[in-house]
Amino acid sequence: MKIPVILQKVSAGFPSPATDYVQDEIDLNSELIKNPPATFLIRVQGNSMTEHKITSGDLLVVDRSLNLKNDCIAIINFNNELVVKNIIKENNNFYIKNKAEKILISENSDVNVWGIVTYIIHAAH
Repeated sequence: MKIPVILQKVSAGFPSPATDYVQDEIDLNSELIKNPPATFLIRVQGNSMTEHKITSGDLLVVDRSLNLKNDCIAIINFNNELVVKNIIKENNNFYIKNKAEKILISENSDVNVWGIVTYIIHAAH
């Protein structure tokens, strides 16, 4: 579904003089989803990721084809529960950054990466 988009940028400061407002259309699927077969959406429950601007009720766009990298946000199957966590890389190893502890992500651990968060969608309050 295509949604109209105003080509004029919106100012976060003081208004600029009026200009011609040209309307176009944008397809949010093609804008937000780069690899459709590997992409899914998941809704957040809880507020443990507020330092990363992720709050309860947010909708996450997740791409399963992307690889882990330092300081990414990922969906993890941890102890048979899906969680969203920040991933850090130290000494060529990836870890879940979880408050005061770091949990190693390896083939031998109970941690399974489901995908990398590419967009966070939340309602304006």
